[in-house]
Amino acid sequence: MSTEPESVTHPGARFGFPAQGPGSLSGFGRRVLALVVDWLPAAAVGYFLTTNPSLSAIVVFAAVTVISHSLFGRTLGYAVAGLRLAKIDGLRPDPGRVLVRTLLLCLVVPAVVSDDDGRGLHDKVVSTAVLTTR
Repeated sequence: MSTEPESVTHPGARFGFPAQGPGSLSGFGRRVLALVVDWLPAAAVGYFLTTNPSLSAIVVFAAVTVISHSLFGRTLGYAVAGLRLAKIDGLRPDPGRVLVRTLLLCLVVPAVVSDDDGRGLHDKVVSTAVLTTR
């Protein structure tokens, strides 16, 4: 049994995020749910409305993600999963940070490589975190 307080050992503790509940770092499952909810409409647009479905889907996904995160701090998928994107200080990230994060997310590999807190490389590069809202 460890004598360290819980606040030192949970994911996000070093940034001051709580162990659980609103404001805590999101788990992998919620982030995947949000990605699926955001990706399906983009894929549908790419498939049904263009001649290059793969490229169109990624462009639509990236555009909607950048606009939604910049304006609202979340996408539709994040809202469904109870998540929001924040800088490490808890504030909404600026559009430039969101753009770089989204471009890295679209490369896939940075999103699946994570640190001890469960933050993907795309979040580490721009100092953001995916937090729960409920």
